[in-house]
Amino acid sequence: MSSLRWIGAGAIALVLVGLSLDIGKAEAPRFSMPLSCAPEDSCFIQNYVDLDPSKEVRDYQCNKASYEGHKGTDFRLTSVRALKRGVDVLAAAPGTIKAVRNDVRDRLLNGPLPAALKGRECGNGLVIDHGEGWESQYCHMRRGSLLVKKGDQVTRGQKLGLVGLSGKTQFPHLHHAIRHEGKVIDPFSGNSPTADSCTLKSGAALYEAKIIKQFPYRSGQLFLRGFAIEGAILPLLMDRGAMVVPASTKAPALVYYAQVLNLQKGDQLHIRLMSPKGLLAQSKTPPMDHSKAHYMAYAGKRRISFAWPKGTYTGTISLLRNGKTLWQKSEELVLK
Repeated sequence: MSSLRWIGAGAIALVLVGLSLDIGKAEAPRFSMPLSCAPEDSCFIQNYVDLDPSKEVRDYQCNKASYEGHKGTDFRLTSVRALKRGVDVLAAAPGTIKAVRNDVRDRLLNGPLPAALKGRECGNGLVIDHGEGWESQYCHMRRGSLLVKKGDQVTRGQKLGLVGLSGKTQFPHLHHAIRHEGKVIDPFSGNSPTADSCTLKSGAALYEAKIIKQFPYRSGQLFLRGFAIEGAILPLLMDRGAMVVPASTKAPALVYYAQVLNLQKGDQLHIRLMSPKGLLAQSKTPPMDHSKAHYMAYAGKRRISFAWPKGTYTGTISLLRNGKTLWQKSEELVLK
């Protein structure tokens, strides 16, 4: 690794007071997708830049789809299994490789930060210098996958390596950060963290218009859902991205599950599982006591008779906010 001082993916606090950027006065590059994935199908945005310089959290829509001190955008994959198949990291804009790191082991971090990762929270990754004070950083890449070295020139869309599980990461994702003259820039609004970022005019996005359209802002986004033969345990979803689907009327249990990202305080999830004969099971969460990065809910029942009735089963997940249904999604399963 070069002698460049890396800025962590969120573990090192950076206090920016009263800073904002008028993009119209700078030659700001435009950034394309930093990884090869299908938006809101095989990848989702889990966290945005935290635009509040205090201990509070505020994303570019003045909600809390971020965490304190987060300096980039997290593009989350659906599972570890999807990651292991290989997801390319791409240069989002042309430039010169300023720094690389390629030797941090891949693993999901489920406890305290190991001493070996202090100062290396970004894991494997790189920094690209785009000129005029602009640079971008890529974090949590797969060990040994980087295809570039310091000093290399890269073009837009060029493969840089693979998404991994290195550094401080609790789920498979790529952390993509943009800075101008050392200041963190939110690519969706063009603003830096400042006390009045919610009143600043947005619209000077650094991401291409295509990305803004492909990832419309969502607070309470449906992530994974489906039918299963067992209670949907979160570690299994993290690993597989899907559960074993009931294939016959002799399935030991019928469960409908859903995982939702970035819920707000007070939100409720309502799940119903209907059989050909009527309501089979349902569950409704109490109001969330605080904002949650992700939450899993499910409803189901174990088989106590000889077989489940043949026919169509319908699973429905609803998000309730302020006493109203914000959205509702359903899907069907046919047992023969």
